[in-house]
Amino acid sequence: EFPRITVLRLPRNFGRTRARNIGMRTAQADLICFLDPYVELSPNALHLLASALESHPEATAAAPSLSTPDGALIPSTFLLPTPAQLAETAFSATPLPAAPPVDATAQAVDEAVLLLRRGFVAGMNYLDEKRFSEYWSLLEVCWQIRNAGKKLLFLPDASATLHPGRDRNSLDKSHIADRVAGAAAYIAKHSGLAAGISFRLKCFFSALGSFRLPLAFSFLLGQRIDPTQQFT
Repeated sequence: EFPRITVLRLPRNFGRTRARNIGMRTAQADLICFLDPYVELSPNALHLLASALESHPEATAAAPSLSTPDGALIPSTFLLPTPAQLAETAFSATPLPAAPPVDATAQAVDEAVLLLRRGFVAGMNYLDEKRFSEYWSLLEVCWQIRNAGKKLLFLPDASATLHPGRDRNSLDKSHIADRVAGAAAYIAKHSGLAAGISFRLKCFFSALGSFRLPLAFSFLLGQRIDPTQQFT
């Protein structure tokens, strides 16, 4: 029905990071759009995002505004989080603290939809599957963009609608464990190994104190959404 579309069906749930890498390594375009299943782009959104990147060679990525089906705006721009902020949102599945864009740029954006230059991600050796599975791989990309002195553009006129579906901030065991494992890896990379271990232990004792033993040990073991660990 759509001859220019290539559909890749993965045999199991490898997590978003590996799925995105498989897609990027298969794609041939210079621009890559990551789009969550429950996000609907407005008809001109991709054109606006791509045009912005063409007009701003110093920019590496561009993101649209997000809203609910009834038109309410969803905060979708953030500062790169401190370890304490990331710990809070990873364990409790709450959003990162929102921060308005400055001069049409943001430090970090919601992972639901993002247009990226493929060459930049390829230069990073693609997304970091070793550290991230379902969560935080694009937060790492945002950090890399800022570290490289590049820009992440935010275009409010390019809009996207987030429809109801599976809870994006799922509180089931597998997703919480994956969020914590990815957050611990991000913290260890940017704040030191001791900080990452300390964060993991704090999550472990917090779950232990609330008598959530399976979750506590999943934190300790660093379990992720990855079938190679029998954890889907």
